Amino acid sequence: MKRSVLKLTASLLLAAALFAGPVVAPALAEDAPSDSPVIEQNDLPAATPEGGAYVVAATVTDVAGGEVSTVNWGDKVNIVLKIVDRASAKFNVKPEEIVARVNSSVFTFTGTAEIGQFYEENDDPTGKDDPAYNYYSYVLLFRDVIYNGGGTSLPIDLSYIDNALPMQQFSVNIGQCVDEDPNDPSKARAPSLIVRQSSYGNETITAGSPFTLSLTVYAASGTESLSDVVASLTLPEGVTMTGGSLSTYLGSMSPQSTRDVSFSLQASAGFTGGVADITVNLVGAGALSGTAVTGSTVISVPISQPDRFEVGQLQISDTIYVGNSTSVTLNFVNKGKNPVSNLEATISGENLGADLTQQYIGNVNAGTENSVDFDLMPMEAGPMTGTITLTYEAEDGSLKTVTKDFSATVMDMPTYDDMGMMDPGMEMDQPSAGFPVWGIVLILVAVIAAVVIVVVVVRKKKKAAALASLEDDDEDL
Repeated sequence: MKRSVLKLTASLLLAAALFAGPVVAPALAEDAPSDSPVIEQNDLPAATPEGGAYVVAATVTDVAGGEVSTVNWGDKVNIVLKIVDRASAKFNVKPEEIVARVNSSVFTFTGTAEIGQFYEENDDPTGKDDPAYNYYSYVLLFRDVIYNGGGTSLPIDLSYIDNALPMQQFSVNIGQCVDEDPNDPSKARAPSLIVRQSSYGNETITAGSPFTLSLTVYAASGTESLSDVVASLTLPEGVTMTGGSLSTYLGSMSPQSTRDVSFSLQASAGFTGGVADITVNLVGAGALSGTAVTGSTVISVPISQPDRFEVGQLQISDTIYVGNSTSVTLNFVNKGKNPVSNLEATISGENLGADLTQQYIGNVNAGTENSVDFDLMPMEAGPMTGTITLTYEAEDGSLKTVTKDFSATVMDMPTYDDMGMMDPGMEMDQPSAGFPVWGIVLILVAVIAAVVIVVVVVRKKKKAAALASLEDDDEDL
């Protein structure tokens, strides 16, 4: 017989749980499905002609044949084992002569196992197919086994009817068995409590705005339910409740169940911490054992101050001439509670004549104002338009921009002649044509009268002075 490869799949094991008779016709390894996973010879225990029987694979199904992953106390299941039996092959034991029984109080099983998928293999390492290296491979099916607890090891007694071959004994660990009685408080295991999901709405909460913290509380795996489950919050400074209580009673929770809970919160308008670390506290107790269960996790909620970086007035000359230098100034102020970083200013537009179009200003602290200037020299008469753009990093790291547009009219430079006189082309201002002639006459009369009065006064003063002089001369005589 040629050396062949032992193939095993879960589908073969589960199919074995459904075969009807205690013995089925032998099947060759070559008849196994070609897409089955392969168990190579070096995966098996050391092959020697003197070797006994041992298990190479095991699975557990429910009574309907569906595979199960957990077996609790009192569960009734089918156990399917893949066996390598060297002794029976060496002595040419027939399938109907093989008897397998369970030898343990941990599992209740009466009768003998059913045998299926029986075929012969050879694993002679020399490749000569020495019959001394022959072994049988078959499946043992134990139907309606009841798990009683007290361990997870399944001992098997393998004997041979009408044959002098001694009984084989081996055991296999059934890892699906959970050795805990859910009705026995001393065996009960309470599930742990965790926050599976959390949500606070937007990516960032604005200081002064309300928000809802939503939580999904999860009771992990266990063998008993939880009672008196309570979820509560520990809030940092600057975060308060807008309604309700800091704790919520969730009541009972079975293992692997969830409960949703929410809290209405608000960060104060003056919150400048950046992130609010909110602690979620979970407590409960095992419904049977009374074991205290606690859980705690921290939810970090980003809180940002509203961005209040604003541009102010823009200043530019009212009269701008071609080729003359002028400037434009833009004022800005940070009215927020957080600084802004890496402020840059750029200018763009038409007919500006600006040599410097970009300036780095740096950081602007909260509550401060500043300005930026750009020198201009337009070279064409007509309209001049421009935009000043301020770009900065907000406290949360986002890049933001503000802009200010402006416009002005550029005029040609006025011309003068060599004598410094005005260009003949420039007209003199004419007196207003609406002033009446009689008004002019009255003005002239008033001026003449004033002159006459001045002359009369002067003459009187001279005459008085002359009289005084004559009187003095008379006294001297």
